[in-house]
Amino acid sequence: MTVVLFALLAAVGAVARAVVTANQPLGRLPVRTLSVNATGSFVLGVVTTAGWWVDPVVVTVGGLGAFTTFSTVVAQVTSLTDDGHKSTAIAYVGLTVAAGVAAAWLGLIIGEQL
Repeated sequence: MTVVLFALLAAVGAVARAVVTANQPLGRLPVRTLSVNATGSFVLGVVTTAGWWVDPVVVTVGGLGAFTTFSTVVAQVTSLTDDGHKSTAIAYVGLTVAAGVAAAWLGLIIGEQL
């Protein structure tokens, strides 16, 4: 059952990410990817502290691992830099780290209250 749930959550996470990030404009700050990763960081914080799951690895690695997309961040930063948008690439990296940490912290706080 755990393997099936893992696969199901991974599929849902991947499809959700694909829907949110589809047709993201090139050459601009990738706001959709940033929002996906911040949302995933927030949910990770909630899930790890709320204690709703017997095996949080299924949710965190399966669902959130497929939903978040930090490998895409690297590809987007490379693309922005190669296309001459170095300042946007630098801002994107900073915003990704800051938003991820802030969202995870907020998720941890909220998860402890649930």
